[in-house]
Amino acid sequence: MNALTPQAYLRPTERRGGQRGRTFKSGKLQYGGITPSVVDCLVVEMSDGGARVETSVMVQVPEIFVLHLNDADRKVRRAWAVGNQIGLEFLA
Repeated sequence: MNALTPQAYLRPTERRGGQRGRTFKSGKLQYGGITPSVVDCLVVEMSDGGARVETSVMVQVPEIFVLHLNDADRKVRRAWAVGNQIGLEFLA
């Protein structure tokens, strides 16, 4: 690689079926049983099939949990997690 290498070469391979649009919505991640844990998050990208959220600190979330948004609650699956960012897949 050199200074003339295109930036697109450095980006990770896209694995999503659809495009995500940028958004900045506040949300909450909820998981657990009788006394659930609730973590504030910021939804930074969203599509029909999923979303990318950021939390203020790194959190370990289970594979399946609920994303609360102002307009709806969505059951989600954790697709990946890196640092304080989590990729989510919406479930039916």
